[in-house]
Amino acid sequence: MVPGVLIAWGLAERDHQVTVIGAGLGEPTGAHARYAVIDTDPTGGQRASAEIAERLHAEQAGKVLERLGAVDVVSDHTRTGWLPAGEHSLKARTVQTSYWPVVELWEPAPRTPGHLGWVAVSEHQQRNAPDLPWAKVIHPAIPVGRHPLGTSHGGPCVYLGPLLPDHGAGLAVEAAHRAGRPIVLVGTKLSARATAYTEVELRPQLASGDELLEAVSPLERWELLAGACCLVAPLHPEVAYSLEVVEAMAYGTPVVTTVGTVGAELVSHGVSGLVISDAVLLPGAIGRAERLDPRRVRAHAASRFDVRGMVSAYEWLLTQLAATSGPDGEGGDAATGPDASAPRAAPAPIAWTGCVRQQVPAARMR
Repeated sequence: MVPGVLIAWGLAERDHQVTVIGAGLGEPTGAHARYAVIDTDPTGGQRASAEIAERLHAEQAGKVLERLGAVDVVSDHTRTGWLPAGEHSLKARTVQTSYWPVVELWEPAPRTPGHLGWVAVSEHQQRNAPDLPWAKVIHPAIPVGRHPLGTSHGGPCVYLGPLLPDHGAGLAVEAAHRAGRPIVLVGTKLSARATAYTEVELRPQLASGDELLEAVSPLERWELLAGACCLVAPLHPEVAYSLEVVEAMAYGTPVVTTVGTVGAELVSHGVSGLVISDAVLLPGAIGRAERLDPRRVRAHAASRFDVRGMVSAYEWLLTQLAATSGPDGEGGDAATGPDASAPRAAPAPIAWTGCVRQQVPAARMR
C-alpha cells in the first residue's frame, strides 16, 4: 500500500473525515472502508508514459476538488501537483509531499493562493533544496508489524533499486563478490534504458549463485529481504528516500549504505546496519553487518518508521494548517511538531483530501 493511502487509513481510524483522490485505487474494503475514494481513473487504463498519466490525474484531481467545494486541507502526494479547476480548488489549502529528488520534478507546484509549502520525506531531501518552502520533514513509513522478523539471514546479499548507471548496482555486485557472497539484483524501475544497462553491463558481471531480476512482486520482494544476509544500498546522492531500506530493517535484515546519501539518515550505524565513508569499504562492511542482531535491527525500524508515527506527524501538521485562516493565518509553527510517541490530542472534526496515485506492482521478470 502506498504511503498516501496508509495516511488516509490512519487518519480515518482517528475519526477524521478523509477523501482519497487517486488513480486506479478501487474501493476500500474491510478495515480500510472508513475513508471515501474518488477514482480519477476507475478503469485503471494504461497510459503512454508516467508523465502523461500524472498530468491527467492532476487535472482530474483539480476537477474533483472543485466539485467537493470547501475542504479543510489537501495533502497532495502527486508528482506534479494537482491543477486547479475553479475558485474552490484554487483556494484549497494544500501541502505537497514529494517522494522524488526535487531536481526530477517535472515542474514546480502551482503557486496558488492556498499552497502552503512542502513536506520533505527526509532531512537529506530538505538539505538538497534549502530554498523550497518546507513545512515539515516526515519519513514515509510502513506497518512494521506486517513484516515478521526473519528467523534466518543466511541468504545472499540483495540489491534492490534502479538497474541504471550511477545507482550502485554494479558497486553492489563487486562488493558482494569481494566479500565472498552471492547477490540478487532486483530492479525497481522497468525501462528500456534499464534493460540495456542490465544486459550490457550487469549480467556479464554475474557469478555462479547470483541472480538478476528486473522486477518482482511485493511478496517476492519481501521474501528476498526477509532471508537476505544484508541489503547492499550504495544509494544515489539525489535519492530522497528508500522504502527498500526501511522494509529490510523491518525484517531484521541489516543494511550497508554510504555517507552523503539518505541511507545515512535511515540506518543507525552499528545497530541496524553500517554507514561507510567510501564504497571501497563495502566488502568489509558486508561481513561485519552479518554479525548484527536482527532483533535490534527490527527494533530500530519499529521505533522510527512504523506507520503510526507517520500518521501522527501528518495529523499534527494538517490540523495546524487547517486551523489557520489561510496561507498567512496563524495556527502554530508547522515546521516542528510533537514526538510521534507522545500522547495524541483528541482528533478534530476536519475533512481531509489526499491526492495519491496507486502504483500497480510489476510482474516478476527473469
